[in-house]
Amino acid sequence: MNTTDLWVTVASALVLLMQAGFLCFEVGLARERHRTAVAMKNLIDWALVTLLYSLIGSAVMFGPSAFGIIGSGGFLDFESLPLALDMSPYTFLIFQTAFAGTAVTIVSGALVERVSFGVYVALSALMAVAIYPVVGHWVWGGQMISESTGWLERLGFSDFAGAGVVHLTGATVAFMGVKAVGPRLGRFRSDGTVAAFESSSLSFSALGTVLLWVGWWGFNGGSGFSTPENIGRIIFVTNLAGSAGLISGFCWAWKVGERRDLASAMMGGALGGMVAVTASAAHATVLGALVLGLAAGPVFVTASRVLLKLKIDDALNVVPVHGASAVLGLLLAPIVSESGTFDSLVTQLGVQAIGIAAIIGWAAVTSGTFLFVVRRTVGIRLSPTEERDGDAIADTQERNETPEQLSEDDLAGLL
Repeated sequence: MNTTDLWVTVASALVLLMQAGFLCFEVGLARERHRTAVAMKNLIDWALVTLLYSLIGSAVMFGPSAFGIIGSGGFLDFESLPLALDMSPYTFLIFQTAFAGTAVTIVSGALVERVSFGVYVALSALMAVAIYPVVGHWVWGGQMISESTGWLERLGFSDFAGAGVVHLTGATVAFMGVKAVGPRLGRFRSDGTVAAFESSSLSFSALGTVLLWVGWWGFNGGSGFSTPENIGRIIFVTNLAGSAGLISGFCWAWKVGERRDLASAMMGGALGGMVAVTASAAHATVLGALVLGLAAGPVFVTASRVLLKLKIDDALNVVPVHGASAVLGLLLAPIVSESGTFDSLVTQLGVQAIGIAAIIGWAAVTSGTFLFVVRRTVGIRLSPTEERDGDAIADTQERNETPEQLSEDDLAGLL
């Protein structure tokens, strides 16, 4: 195993750690009776993505290109393909599988507490085989076969580690899901006010934030496999942007009077800062990364407020963190990057805007069509009883029974 293989394998493990981060983050922000179902969805989407992306999605993403739109070969036969990078194709694919898992898991948080388990699994499968891999082919298709570049890649669209491919794609599907499934029961009162739903454990979500933060070192740092000498710098600017986002999110929430949501602003600002710098981590200046982080905090808080005013119930603020911050990072990538990275600032800004529109369009149309059909046929939501008491898939009736209490005599007998 060469040095590149070793580092990318370690980075893959760090990206997998993000699954634990998502699980903790989502379980902590969900209400108590939905925690087990949330954890189960996080577990199953990783296993599902591993199978479907490995068997189908990876070939759609990195197989020989059909007109720069979709990969059209290499299913289960990647050893026969000429890898453009100096590493084992299996090392490359396990790293990409971890990325696919991240994109799919992003969707989970927005839909907690009211989407049915079966519909979520089906949507995850669609993400793994079609939605995410097609976007990935457009932007990164030439990473495995140099002649297999996607149309956005040829156009010059820049997305170093997936602010668009992973985060914006996941956020767009999440937004379509939230619109299709509707708000949680009782979230918006008849007088227009928003009911505050108590999270089960914000401290657990804070732990999830830290796990995601560590995972991001592998997420961005691992994406530097073609420039291994730059890994330390990539991780440094990633950490800087996350820290700046946390501080600016906290300060902005305090300024606009959202002091009851300071913890959410801190966590969302940190994650938003790292999403934003993901687009340009390989070539952003230190000052540029700082600017991205400082901008991401207010963007997160403002986008969260806008969604609530529009009566859109994004339970974990997935769209502000992964969508708004991704757009911020992609648009500012030419501005925050080192001089000479792009030939023309104005031209690159136009290319970035085209890429953003294309990613949102594909993810919205495909997921929106699927959700429309499902909603009109089998339905999307949990029953009102399950939404109130917890998804039956998690065996909530048994879990919520009053635990057996030992009497003083019983306790004395044990001592």
